[in-house]
Amino acid sequence: MSNLIRDVFSFGELTVLKEANSAQGPTKLRGRFQLAEEKNQNGRIYEQKLLEREVNRLQPMIEERRLVGELDHPTDEVVHLTNASHLITNLTMEGKEVIGEIEILGTPAGKVLEELVKAGVKVGTSSRAVGGLSYDSSKEAYMVEDNLKMITWDMVSDPSCPEAFPGLTEGVISENRQPIVDEIEHLKSEKIYIQALSNFLNKK
Repeated sequence: MSNLIRDVFSFGELTVLKEANSAQGPTKLRGRFQLAEEKNQNGRIYEQKLLEREVNRLQPMIEERRLVGELDHPTDEVVHLTNASHLITNLTMEGKEVIGEIEILGTPAGKVLEELVKAGVKVGTSSRAVGGLSYDSSKEAYMVEDNLKMITWDMVSDPSCPEAFPGLTEGVISENRQPIVDEIEHLKSEKIYIQALSNFLNKK
C-alpha cells in the first residue's frame, strides 16, 4: 500500500550560488535535501540505496527542467504549478546525504521564497513521496519500503532545530491540536500492526 510521505529536513549550510539580478538571472541555492540511514524526526528511516535509486530516476526530469517544487506543505501528490517556487537543477548523493541545487522562480511563491532567503530566514526542504512503511521494532522506526517514489522537494520555513517539526503535517503543532495528532498516530500504528499481522497470517 502506498501513502503520501512527507518529511522535513534542515537545508544544512545553505550556500547561495548566485544572487538574482537582471543581467545574470535568478537566485540559485545549494544545500542538503535529505539524509539516509538515520531515523528522522518522524521516526522514519530511508535506506541509502532507495534514495540513490530515486536520485538517478529523477535525472531526466532535471535535465529537461521539469522537476519543480512548491512553497510550504502541499497535501497531495500533484505538483501545482500555480504554487511553484523553485526549479531543482541538480541532485547528487554525497555519502548519506542528498545534496540539491535550486533555482528560485520568478513566480509569486518564488518571490516570497527569495525575500525570505534575503532576510536571513532559515529554510528547510520537505521531501514529498509516495510509498509504504513497515515498522522495525529493532530500530524502533518505520522503514520506508522499496516501492518508494520521490515526487519532489518543497521548501518550508525551518526553525533552528529539525525537532520543531513533529507530527504528520511536518508543521508546528499547537497544544489544542496535539490530542488529535496523538489519536491519528495511534490509529496509524494500529493500521500498520493489522497489516503486518495480516501479511504474517497469509504466509501460513
